[in-house]
Amino acid sequence: MRLLLPLIFIFTLLISCKSQQKGEQLSGNEDIEAITEDELLTGKVLGKGKKKMEYVAVKLVVDENTCMKAYTDKDGLYDFLINPSKLKEDSYFEFVYKGYVKKQVPYNEIAKNGTVTLSTKGEVVTSTDYRIFYEAIRSCKEEL
Repeated sequence: MRLLLPLIFIFTLLISCKSQQKGEQLSGNEDIEAITEDELLTGKVLGKGKKKMEYVAVKLVVDENTCMKAYTDKDGLYDFLINPSKLKEDSYFEFVYKGYVKKQVPYNEIAKNGTVTLSTKGEVVTSTDYRIFYEAIRSCKEEL
C-alpha cells in the first residue's frame, strides 16, 4: 500500500505535465501571420546635391484603410517596424517635403534599395501642403 500511493501520485503528475505540453504547441490551424516576425525597414531620403533631408514626412500606404508614418531625422533616415505578411502587392510609400516634388515609390522598390532622392523639377509641394500632409499622417500607425 505504501508503494502504491507514491506510484499513483507520480503517474498523475506525469500525465498532467504531458497534457500541459500539448497545449503549448502550435495548432495546425494557426495563422502564419501570428508566427511571422516583424522586420525593421530603414531608408534614407536625399535632396538636391545628395543632401540628407531632415523632417521629410514619409507615409507607407498598406491598403486603402491602413497606413504607417515616419519622419526623417537629421541624417535623412527613417524606419518602419513592419510585418511583411501584412503588406500588399500595391503597398507604396509617399515622401513629402516643402520645395520638392511629392514622390510615390512602390514598397518592393524600397525593400530592395531604401534610398530615395527627391526632385525640385515639377510641381513642388508648398509649405502649406507640406504642413497639411505632415499633420494628416499623424493618424497613421507607428507599427504594423
